[in-house]
Amino acid sequence: MKPQEPYSEERAMQYALKSLGRRMQSRAELERKLRARTTPEVARSVVARLLEWGYLDDRAFAEAFVRSRRERWGSLRLRAELARRGVDERIVREVLAEGEEGEEELARALALLHKSAWRHKGEHARMVRFLQARGFALAVAVEAAQRYEKLREDGETK
Repeated sequence: MKPQEPYSEERAMQYALKSLGRRMQSRAELERKLRARTTPEVARSVVARLLEWGYLDDRAFAEAFVRSRRERWGSLRLRAELARRGVDERIVREVLAEGEEGEEELARALALLHKSAWRHKGEHARMVRFLQARGFALAVAVEAAQRYEKLREDGETK
């Protein structure tokens, strides 16, 4: 099989626009995809133009990403996923700071326990592991499990 020619700048731009049409992406994600198909210079050029035109915006990407997953994931997992996708740490800190207040994170963890009671069956260790696997800090997971157990004792939940 003959090796594929690197994409021209025009073809790389078409690929990038089609990729962005499917879903939002971070600058680093798109550049990584382009580098697999074309030269580093062309990839940088295409990404620079898309940034200039406003088609790429890491802050908007991070905000949408967090908004769509905030109910299911804790701050630790959100931070790790955004870092894996190449979003600048400063942007990640700013976006996550908006919803990282202790009580708000705890309320989300408790709501997740209520929604997923069939998974942990009310067992303390399983609840803590369940929440930690979804990116909640250990202290938040333990506190949420204790509050959930108290609510069960008081008959306020199943």
